[in-house]
Amino acid sequence: MASPQLQVPPENFHRSPEAQEGGSFVVPDVSQPPRGPVRLESALTPKQANRIFEQALEVPSPMLYRITVGTSEGSISLDLPMHAYSEATSGSGITTGDATEVVFVLEARLDQRVFLQLNVHYAGLPLSKALHYTRFLLTLSSSKGTLYLTRLEPQEESFELVDLPLPWDSAQKEETKARLSLLTALSEVSEATGVEFAYPSKIDEQDLRDLNYILKVIRGGWVALPITDFTTPMDPEGIKNIIDLIGQKGNESGALGMSSPGERVKIFDTWVDLGPSIRHISGARLDTPLSEMKEWLASNPEPQESFSVRWVPVEDAPLHVFFHDWPKPSLTATREDIKAFEAENGKTSEEFRQAWESGEEWAREVEDGDVWLTLLDVERHLQRRM
Repeated sequence: MASPQLQVPPENFHRSPEAQEGGSFVVPDVSQPPRGPVRLESALTPKQANRIFEQALEVPSPMLYRITVGTSEGSISLDLPMHAYSEATSGSGITTGDATEVVFVLEARLDQRVFLQLNVHYAGLPLSKALHYTRFLLTLSSSKGTLYLTRLEPQEESFELVDLPLPWDSAQKEETKARLSLLTALSEVSEATGVEFAYPSKIDEQDLRDLNYILKVIRGGWVALPITDFTTPMDPEGIKNIIDLIGQKGNESGALGMSSPGERVKIFDTWVDLGPSIRHISGARLDTPLSEMKEWLASNPEPQESFSVRWVPVEDAPLHVFFHDWPKPSLTATREDIKAFEAENGKTSEEFRQAWESGEEWAREVEDGDVWLTLLDVERHLQRRM
């Protein structure tokens, strides 16, 4: 069943519940909230710690400190304002306070042991800060080196706090790696689209699914999307054409080409504009009853009115979406892929297309046959645009 290219909005295509846009997640699951603070015994002697605390207690306002991870490959630092405290029952220390983005505490207990504590409050952080903090934490747990504390005022003085890497458990390391992967992906999307992100207070699987969809679009401009069904708005003339074609060829179509004027995807409460696209599916079956279409026509609709026609993919054929504003497949590369299909199956593309549209068994059994058909549609599309 031939059909002119229709204007169909993206929301009319319904994704399969298990769809992961052509494979496993690019970004791993980071839906669990961050773990609690890291608390370790420091290499500082009580005498060194007390000197730090005494100097901090001499000034009424917070003092600026720098904590630095120094490794053979370089260093990464955080500058943090801290204030001193002294408690008769527990000991002395300096801290950023629990209300800050990075919580850092260095304390000397009455039993002469010195501890440090480190944690990050991610929710609401600008992307650049969250990315820097996560890189800092990952370096702490994965690189050999030293963690330093430097008092920046009134004059600089540095102290070694602890040897690296920190003895985190494997789960905590993997969590930090996953968070870095998420933030790096968001940074890629931000740089490509100009959209600014903040670290979300909640991350769920749908956010990750949509983020991976966006990544595939901006990296390659082509997404294979498993769908359950889709609807196309048709005017009265279009419905008449479909009814005529059903009488001639039945309710199964050949390849359908559709265009979408624009697509916006929401991740972490932020909209990302992906722009217009062309959508191809190798085969679809009309699922709207003929009686309903005839009944609508009998109501004498106006020429500008539309009726939604529902389609179901043939043999779970995925929807292939090509975006105008992102990298497009080249005509040369597309033809090379087509030739590979022809060589592997010993058939020309014309033979394959005719056999597919005729429902021949061998064509329907070709592995990734829907991709072959889509490449043929893409080839025609690219030729027209040259």
